[in-house]
Amino acid sequence: MTKSKVFLLLSVLFFSVNSFALTPEAIEGKKFYPSCHVCHDPKLDPPLGPPMWGVQRQYKRNTLDEEDFVETMVEFVKAPALEKVIHEEAVKQLGLMPPLPLPDDMLRKIATYILEEQFQPPCEHWSIAVKRALKKGDQEHAKKDQVMLKRFCN
Repeated sequence: MTKSKVFLLLSVLFFSVNSFALTPEAIEGKKFYPSCHVCHDPKLDPPLGPPMWGVQRQYKRNTLDEEDFVETMVEFVKAPALEKVIHEEAVKQLGLMPPLPLPDDMLRKIATYILEEQFQPPCEHWSIAVKRALKKGDQEHAKKDQVMLKRFCN
């Protein structure tokens, strides 16, 4: 392998590893994240909130940029309302979350962490959801979660 190819390979590897590094604000937010995980734990049965993997995806799809992601999440968490809902399926299944009376600065740090973190797909959540949906006779929901399991967990 030529020196230029080795350099290119090492550069790509270095960039890939470092592209997942959290900013200092996200690192601060990670310290506070356990207060979110109480409800957003993908292993809960029954679930109290949607897994953060899905929340993050919905916010990334429905906000303009990183700043909008953070501000939209902070505003929703401070005062959840149906007109602000981004993750409609979660609200349909689980209801609206209660407001979190935390300082804006803390909420921004948590939202920044949620934006930057590489959450694992919630395979256990989908497995539980399939069983619960089948037990209720909800074939449509079971099929949707089976598709997600197959797509992200196999």
